[in-house]
Amino acid sequence: MTIAVVRRSIARSSGVLTLMLVLVISATALAQNNVVYVESNIGQTTNQNSVFAFVNSGGKLTQLKGSPYPTMGTGVYSSNPVFAPGFQADQEIVVNSAGTLLFAVNGHSDTITTFNVNSDGSLTLANISNSNGADPVSLGLDETPPSGTVMTVINQDADPGQGGGVPNATDFFVTEAGDLTPVSNSTVNYPASSIPAQALVSPSGKFMFVVQFMGGGALTSYDVGAGGKLVLNNSLLPTKGSVFLGAAANAKQRAVYVGLPDVNMVGTYTYTSAGTIAFSHLTTNPGLQVCWMTGNKAGTRLYTTETNSNSVTVYDISGANFNKPKELQHLPLLPGGLATNVKIDPTGSYLYVLGLNDPPGGTGNYLHVLNISSTDGTVTETVSPTSVPVPTGEVPMGLAVALK
Repeated sequence: MTIAVVRRSIARSSGVLTLMLVLVISATALAQNNVVYVESNIGQTTNQNSVFAFVNSGGKLTQLKGSPYPTMGTGVYSSNPVFAPGFQADQEIVVNSAGTLLFAVNGHSDTITTFNVNSDGSLTLANISNSNGADPVSLGLDETPPSGTVMTVINQDADPGQGGGVPNATDFFVTEAGDLTPVSNSTVNYPASSIPAQALVSPSGKFMFVVQFMGGGALTSYDVGAGGKLVLNNSLLPTKGSVFLGAAANAKQRAVYVGLPDVNMVGTYTYTSAGTIAFSHLTTNPGLQVCWMTGNKAGTRLYTTETNSNSVTVYDISGANFNKPKELQHLPLLPGGLATNVKIDPTGSYLYVLGLNDPPGGTGNYLHVLNISSTDGTVTETVSPTSVPVPTGEVPMGLAVALK
């Protein structure tokens, strides 16, 4: 073999090795963890609340090393699980858009815990802040206001272990490190026993929609003002039935969908460029007690869960259907609790549903993983739900997702 041939052979080998190295590095970069978080809400034992982290591998869930991660606070315990926060609130835990911070409520401690989200999805405790009220249950994280990132905390004041509080919403400035500082004079009080349940941020970040459940319940729209305060736009009561519970915003249209569980309907409310909400349409839901819901990033599909029928319904909200959702599918879930909180994973491939124990006859607490069709957005459940291992009598709550 001549020297020139040897050199060409070495050059080719070097090129192949370089290409292989690039492919390995690229594959490593793409091997991200699809992580879903659930809060244990342990309230029978002081300072034992925590956040579970599960990694999704082809629809099968396994806990991350170190999970669950202690919040250093106490959850809410009710001798009647129906009154646990998991059955009457949403957004108990949230992750920021960068996937670097996770916030979790401690309902009995009246605090919010901030975690750093590590590169593998594991959590490291960063900060604990007072919620400025009794029984925090919902976190509305708005990262777009001119004044900087703002979090609206809903203090529900429904913890049976506390008394004497007032339901409220309070705004906090959020630093890049996840520290919370109350916005002066930002607290909005609600009627006693109204059970405010959710702080929903509009896709534009300009508005905050607060859902109140039970007595005095309403859907209320606020501007997120330059000073971080909530400025009232208007408030509406249900047009049919007596309560609201669970809401989702259309990602592309000025529309909000709200559950009307006592009449098994989904209400559509539109809002103006100034944030004023107006009733638009009622859609009959095929399940029993429709409450929680979420929409996809494309603004084409709405997913609702129905607690008493333990089911999921898929609606087409694309085009002209944005204010008149069209039912595409109604799917009873596999046995495993009663359907509550629901979230779509960042890739749009999976729908997570939290199934909660509701004695008598309850069978524990579970996390369901449903496959989302890339063709029409319908769902299938092919893997048995995963048990959320909390102590007897405890009811977990909340869902948050991240791609790490």
